[in-house]
Amino acid sequence: MKRLNLKHLLAYVVGFPIFLAVVFFLTFPKFLFLDRELSKRNLYLTAEKVEESLTEVKLTGVNLYDQKSKLARFDTLRISLSFFKVTVYGLCEGKPLRLGWSPFSISIRADGFTCLRGLEELSADLLAKEGIYGRINIKGIEVQDTKLDSLSLELKGRVFTARAKFMGTELVGDGQIVFKRRDPLKSSLNGQVSGLGMRVLISGTLERPQIMR
Repeated sequence: MKRLNLKHLLAYVVGFPIFLAVVFFLTFPKFLFLDRELSKRNLYLTAEKVEESLTEVKLTGVNLYDQKSKLARFDTLRISLSFFKVTVYGLCEGKPLRLGWSPFSISIRADGFTCLRGLEELSADLLAKEGIYGRINIKGIEVQDTKLDSLSLELKGRVFTARAKFMGTELVGDGQIVFKRRDPLKSSLNGQVSGLGMRVLISGTLERPQIMR
């Protein structure tokens, strides 16, 4: 009678679910999976054209909506999948927006991206991993009935420093980040910038910052 080989048993127990996941990944329509995951966040996506390969989804003429209105648009949006990693690369009016996700970190890079609701331009280089690090520069973000000329944040884990320009006045300040490990983009911001008797409050989340006077 053959003895049970514990090493082989463990390899089977671990390997078989991975095998099933790979088969599912290769055969299941990826756009449907994407649509379902966005719906969980109350986000909805439309595209004029969808192309799928084994490891990639390419969308053309893309609009992304939340429950209020259109949140963003992309001329092209490419989603690449690999083992434990997802890369999203969007392009609008020649300006890129890139999101990288893994179980261990999330990264965001943008270079003058102009196709987001409520702001004129976004540049960012952020890494979320046991805290949020990097920079984010926003131009033309809405402040109640007017606009903030510019807002720059330097994020340093659980705190940030900030500089802004509003109605020709330079404002400086700082604040705190309430980091959410399971969903770093929903990490809360709480701070302010001030100068020459003027004060602007910074709140909301990293994905949807709110600015109030």
